[in-house]
Amino acid sequence: MKDLTDLKRRPVEQVIAGLKDESKGASTEAGSNLVAQAKDYGLSLRDYLSLAVDTRSGEFAEQAQKAGLSGYELSVAALGLPSRNDFNEGVLLQASSESFQKFPGTRAMFPEVIDDMLRWKDRQDTLETVAPLLSQTRTISGTELLSTVVDDDSSERGTQTVPELANIPVRTIRTSQQSVQMFKHGSAYRTSYEFNRRASLDILTPYAARVARELEIGKVGAATSVLINGDGVNAAATVEAITTHGGTINDLSVNYKALAKFLMKMAKDGVPADVIVGNYDMFVDLLFMFMPTLASDKVEAREMAMAGAPGVNLSLPIMNNAVSFVLSSGMPAGQLMAFNRGETLEELVEAGSIISESENAIRNQSITYVRTETSGYRLAFGDTRRILDTTA
Repeated sequence: MKDLTDLKRRPVEQVIAGLKDESKGASTEAGSNLVAQAKDYGLSLRDYLSLAVDTRSGEFAEQAQKAGLSGYELSVAALGLPSRNDFNEGVLLQASSESFQKFPGTRAMFPEVIDDMLRWKDRQDTLETVAPLLSQTRTISGTELLSTVVDDDSSERGTQTVPELANIPVRTIRTSQQSVQMFKHGSAYRTSYEFNRRASLDILTPYAARVARELEIGKVGAATSVLINGDGVNAAATVEAITTHGGTINDLSVNYKALAKFLMKMAKDGVPADVIVGNYDMFVDLLFMFMPTLASDKVEAREMAMAGAPGVNLSLPIMNNAVSFVLSSGMPAGQLMAFNRGETLEELVEAGSIISESENAIRNQSITYVRTETSGYRLAFGDTRRILDTTA
């Protein structure tokens, strides 16, 4: 994978040169070359054009500066690939369909134009998304080995104060012989030549929305599996029965104190949680746990404090709006997983995998809308995850 610092910015007409060549063969070759260049840097086509296009030079510079366009937006405008109708400006979405038919090389932009089109349409929010589960996302160009953290044998571990002349506790990050398992997520819709000639491009909106949602659900499922079962080097998450925290089984909604003790124990052990993951049923249980009630009983200490007596501010960042719920249908029934987001799960995305399918659409009569991504997940620390089992 090439270093991004080596990417030279050029005027848009140079970056997209040949895509609208009258020769179908030349247009196809230009589209394939553009996709290959983006893959070399491990970027999606949108990100590549944003970096590669210099909006301050070339024949379109004035237009870009006036409208505040990014490199990608300027490329779409220069190619005549609108993502919505604007009758006041004489812009027709059908122009994109005609460009995709006449100039095969522009089909490399097909997924991006459809994504832009979705932004102008009403659609249901994706309930399951992988981003809230991740500490970070990295792009890799080859095999990534799993790693683990090993403590030394220092007797001073467990304190942040190092006595004079004592050894500083050291943790060693070691790589294993096992690699991160990569999975391909996503789906596609192929449109026929006749469809492209007769149908408006925005007819694909509901289909593209489902592709995007299915991609996220697939990634959430893979990430949840690693969180539960480990990554092959770090072990599976510890499971604790709700009864060990003074709770009763099979109804989380009446077990607020047990949940608080579970989270407090994680904080005491040095791994405070800021994320809770559960399925749809557990979400409903939590919803009813925090549902207000019209209780006639009053807490004496609270009433005294409101009247001016001494009070205690208990706003520790353990449950006081500091723990976020993340939905995952891959979580087992009756279980909640808690972990520290910043120290737990990392996503690795294979360089160029987001756009690898674009090349097929360039060379075929049909146009295929593809959204796929090859990614894997690894754990940074193995001790940050715990599962609260409400069935035991």
